[in-house]
Amino acid sequence: MDKAQRLSVLDDLIKLETVNDREEIVANYLKDLFEKHGINVELNKYADNRYNLIATIKNNDGPILGFTGHEDVVATVDDSKWNYGPFNPKHIDGKIFGRGSSDMKSGLAGLAIALIELNDDPNFNGNIKFIATVGEEVGEIGSEKLAKEGYADDLSALVVGEPSNSSSRLIMEQLIDNGLVETNGAKPETRIAAFCAHKGSVTYKVVSHGKAAHSSMPEVGINALDNLIAYYNKQAEYFNNLVVTEDDVLGTTKPSVTVMNAGKQENTIPDYAEMTVKIRTIPEYGNDKIIAELKDMIDKMNQENPRMNLEFQLKSSNWPVKTDINSDFIQLVRDSYKDVLGVNILTVGAPGGTDASKFVQANHDLDVVVAGPGNESAHQINEFVFEDDYLQYIDIYKTLAKKYFA
Repeated sequence: MDKAQRLSVLDDLIKLETVNDREEIVANYLKDLFEKHGINVELNKYADNRYNLIATIKNNDGPILGFTGHEDVVATVDDSKWNYGPFNPKHIDGKIFGRGSSDMKSGLAGLAIALIELNDDPNFNGNIKFIATVGEEVGEIGSEKLAKEGYADDLSALVVGEPSNSSSRLIMEQLIDNGLVETNGAKPETRIAAFCAHKGSVTYKVVSHGKAAHSSMPEVGINALDNLIAYYNKQAEYFNNLVVTEDDVLGTTKPSVTVMNAGKQENTIPDYAEMTVKIRTIPEYGNDKIIAELKDMIDKMNQENPRMNLEFQLKSSNWPVKTDINSDFIQLVRDSYKDVLGVNILTVGAPGGTDASKFVQANHDLDVVVAGPGNESAHQINEFVFEDDYLQYIDIYKTLAKKYFA
């Protein structure tokens, strides 16, 4: 494709309003695009109007490289505050504005175009499986379904097109200084980066069941909030031990209590209280171990106090993702960037999650890199991607694939 065609594909995707829903319109657009270039396509239904897409080019019985990105975007927050409207892509001063431009329709479009151009290249003899998912922004629901159905089982490596850059070198340095990007002491030459690892997450709710009573007679009731606070304090002790373990790229586990609710009126002892917790996890202290220890803590508290009635509800478990920073695959990634950009990039660890968590959970041996043209404007009003970044990443994806199958 020429430059205008490459840009047109991204504009078309940004115009499609897929705020955590209606991803079928993206799947159908990509299906038509791929089929025009003779690429085999499969649609995988998640729900009405929500379809994952799998496109494959297969030239031999060798290893398969995966390309993946998600079709959904987050809410626009306030349409009136967007300079040009959230779904009206505008190209201004080298930037492309629009919801999803950074996270991650630029990455999705870039991977799709790379697949098409590789398929059209008579000298390319590799195997690539392109996977576009629904609902990444609301719990990786599309990738979870595909992983359970075996779509990642035959992959040997995976490129995730999520945003991995910052909008300036200064901001990259600030992200590093604030611990939001872990570099293990390395210094950046550029604002461009790739992630060889990202944290996983365990999200859960702890519910305390009590007994309502008039506040003048609290002894005849069971205060669900008191019991939840007792658990909160016990959990805080557990977290102090949890964060001692450290990963060389991802840093420490990060636990956060994010929601707490109890009581409906001031003269009634609450019979129900709940808290929601999200823990960002590392490979050295895995999700399953944390979940088992939390459940064991709750069981012991319930057994030790007959007035305690705590319940653990797991909301989601997304595994941490890590590929050895000195592995052949990550070196190949660095070499691909150097060939296209002419500079050395950092391969670093990131705090946020991606669909790779679900695919790695199904295929433990999968090498993964997160590499995409977006930046820290993701999820913000007036989200943007640099036009040059988008175009260069298409070439980075193609170079990476060619090196992988060389």
